[in-house]
Amino acid sequence: MDDVAGRVRKVLGASLPPDVITENIDDEFPLIELGVGIDSVARLELLVALEQEFRIRLDEEEITPQFFESVGTMSRHISGKLQAPSA
Repeated sequence: MDDVAGRVRKVLGASLPPDVITENIDDEFPLIELGVGIDSVARLELLVALEQEFRIRLDEEEITPQFFESVGTMSRHISGKLQAPSA
């Protein structure tokens, strides 16, 4: 999962304001609660970027506030999608 987390961190870094240094954000750092600032527009941009990076489709029902809690929660969800058999 380290590779997935690194890629999520890279996509997140490109989606956040330039003053947020994502290298200092560990996998369980609470992104929303501690003010990293992912508003609704940034969430949509992040989702599109993650779908492109990992070549997956994130369905609307999968995208809960918990999905955005941390790099770790996003990485675990994406890892699960990557390991799931294609329908």
